[in-house]
Amino acid sequence: MSGSLIGLGSLLVAAAAAVGAVVALPTDPPAALETATPAETVTVTNRTDADEHQVQLALDTGAPRSVVTSRTGIVTSSSCSTGGFLRSGSEVARVDDVPVIALASGTPLFRDLRVDDRGADVRGLQQELARLGSTIAVDGIVGPGTLRAARSFLLSHDVPRAAVPDDTIERSVFAWIPAAEATVRTCTAVVGAPVDADGTLVELPAELRGARIEQLPTETVAGAREISVGQLRAAVDDNGVVADPDALAQIGALPEYAATVASADGVPTLPATWSLAEPLEVAVVPPSALWDVRDHHACVQPVTGDPLPVEVVGSELGQSFVRVETGGTPGHAALARVRAAPDTGRSCR
Repeated sequence: MSGSLIGLGSLLVAAAAAVGAVVALPTDPPAALETATPAETVTVTNRTDADEHQVQLALDTGAPRSVVTSRTGIVTSSSCSTGGFLRSGSEVARVDDVPVIALASGTPLFRDLRVDDRGADVRGLQQELARLGSTIAVDGIVGPGTLRAARSFLLSHDVPRAAVPDDTIERSVFAWIPAAEATVRTCTAVVGAPVDADGTLVELPAELRGARIEQLPTETVAGAREISVGQLRAAVDDNGVVADPDALAQIGALPEYAATVASADGVPTLPATWSLAEPLEVAVVPPSALWDVRDHHACVQPVTGDPLPVEVVGSELGQSFVRVETGGTPGHAALARVRAAPDTGRSCR
């Protein structure tokens, strides 16, 4: 037999042996493909839950409001921007090149003020000047300190010295606005034109007279509630009504409010989040750990000890949020670990 044939035969024998070795390898699947054994117990974790619900806030609105001046003359400049903000203490416009300053006093100025004048309009002016940084006594009486603080404030806002009398706070230098910050609906003043007969410089969205949740959610956790619109949070009563006038004013100053009211057909509504004012501390368990679930109450089985009754306050992404009903605290040693597949034949009640 030739050497080449002997070599070929050796190769075939080696190949067959290799195939046999491959066939003889274990056939167990990789660990990553094996079916995981369900955990019998799970660790309980804690988190806060505010029981949030998305709602619509029905708005009770009045007529659009105007920012007006008692000054007559030619509008020489305007700081107004539709959809922008008008802030107390800022310049609204200039009439005959003299600034008109927005002022969110509690009571609008209805007169020029002199020494010994007193009343709600005086107190409102003093309070707002103090809020804006002036050093001033808030006593509802015009004295030298009030005159001095008002004069300093106006001069720092580019009002000419000739337009600031020493013994009088002139009403015409201010334009009243209903809140420290308001969204502009329309810019009425036209640069180069006379101030109109009504003295209107800017129009604001309609006054917000009331707000309530259109339809209260069901299946909720008991507790004091609040609504959130953007970054604003406001308390609501058990009927979903926003009763605080300051909160209504803040909602009415939001750009979302202005846009909603401007485009509404019928009763305007504003999307909001309705949640617990004080979020709850809850224990997080898998739904399989619960049994005998009735009316938001259920049982869980700690690793040791008797089953415990819990209140089910919510769920999310395959997790259940519970609170122990026996006076224990979520995360207490009794709920450090629970059985994921408990003996449902035992009762916790």
